[in-house]
Amino acid sequence: MGSAVVITADFPSPSEQPPVRKRRRLDPKPHFKPDTTRQLDAISGCPTAFVPEGHLAWKVKAVLEKLDFSSLEAGYSSLGRQGYRPSHVVAVLVYGSLVGLHHSTKLARALETDAALRLLSGGHSIAEGTLRRRRREWRAFFEDAIAQTVKIADEEGLLHLEELATDSMRLRAHASTSAVRTVKRSRERQKELAAVDVSSLPEDERAKHEAKVKKHEEALRECERRGSASVVVTNELASLMKFPSGAGLPGHRVTVTAAGVKERLVVGFLVDGDPTDAGKLEAALTQARRVLCAAGVAPDAKCQVAADAGYWDEPTLRFCAENRDLYDVLINEKPTVLPHKHFTREQFQILDDESAICPAGRRMMGPYPHHGGRILWLGVGCDECPLKEKCTSGKARSLTANLELERARKSMQDRMQQDGARGRYNQRVATIEPVFSSIEDNQGYRRASSRKVSSVVAEVLLKLLAHNISRLAAAGISCVLILELQVSTSGVTVTGIALKTLFRPTL
Repeated sequence: MGSAVVITADFPSPSEQPPVRKRRRLDPKPHFKPDTTRQLDAISGCPTAFVPEGHLAWKVKAVLEKLDFSSLEAGYSSLGRQGYRPSHVVAVLVYGSLVGLHHSTKLARALETDAALRLLSGGHSIAEGTLRRRRREWRAFFEDAIAQTVKIADEEGLLHLEELATDSMRLRAHASTSAVRTVKRSRERQKELAAVDVSSLPEDERAKHEAKVKKHEEALRECERRGSASVVVTNELASLMKFPSGAGLPGHRVTVTAAGVKERLVVGFLVDGDPTDAGKLEAALTQARRVLCAAGVAPDAKCQVAADAGYWDEPTLRFCAENRDLYDVLINEKPTVLPHKHFTREQFQILDDESAICPAGRRMMGPYPHHGGRILWLGVGCDECPLKEKCTSGKARSLTANLELERARKSMQDRMQQDGARGRYNQRVATIEPVFSSIEDNQGYRRASSRKVSSVVAEVLLKLLAHNISRLAAAGISCVLILELQVSTSGVTVTGIALKTLFRPTL
């Protein structure tokens, strides 16, 4: 038998192991798919040659070239497969919004054949999943891009802070009416269910009865938590609203602050589920101020804002009276109601010392503190007063008033009576209403396609960004050819060519 061969090897000890070589990032700049819009394809053709001069796609492209996409590009890597350039994806989403293609499925299908969309996408067919995901994830960029459009307008002299207007539109929510719960209906159903004899019900019917009771109890708790009269269980940002058609449907409220009677640029926005405009002007103007500051406007710049009678409420009037140095607000008073049977507050006189005089000329007892910040006065000698039938049907007349609210109300009334106030207020319609018609009619956007709060807000911000880009495009954009010349003894040589976009206000 042969002898065995033993093979030995010397392995380094763990302390002598060579260091692990990590993969080095060669290029810190992210890589994107190349722009092929100038190439001639045998099937799809050449988008640059097919799209005529002056087309909306060229105008959108010119405006987007002035925006900064570095915040989005920072999220891409130079390693791995090349992705779509963020400016191309945003251009497709913006142009799709302007032409009424709001669903990613339809937009991706149109990208396969539409030359204008392929011009904006860099010559690529972007998948519907990518469009949907980016629209949902880029909410912060859409908000920043709106501020960038406001900054561009300010640099070109298109931003007028003395021509602001605030109002809201109702947007259909992605929810069914069966998902709506109201306080009134739930309380009525609770009474009806409480009257049912549960012990006489079969086992399956008893389980259904308990489920109904639980449903309405949860609805009432949720309404109390939100401080709302209604909730939509499948959509947190929606509530029951009355639409112009007269139907009560789940909806969102989009509050917009616009600038310029002719420019109509969006400078502020809020998206929520409040059924009315009451108490929302302060939040709307605060958010608009944040956008203006991000656009480079001085934080203490004074703005003149017009709002309709829907904002005539106590918190708003107090806010306007306390912030006259920042906001010169014009609000039309709510129309007066029908005549009352008895004397109203206007027939009583309140003096500087807060004592009250009744219509009969008698000094009333008080003032006494009352709930809700109000003050109470009680009538004297009402039984013998000849005006009692016109004053009260009780034994004595009582009067309550909120003096702080009355001072704020009087301040707004005096402001509306000043020279030029009524004419400036009447310009409100020309400033804000075309924004809503642009979104609802021109873009055809009347219903949200998302349910999550962040997705709904991102969707609305995209439409507002598209509106601002369309307004900048309408301001007149032209390209100027700049030649870099080098003069020598042998003649003149062209050393460089550049295109510069200029804004020409032609609104």
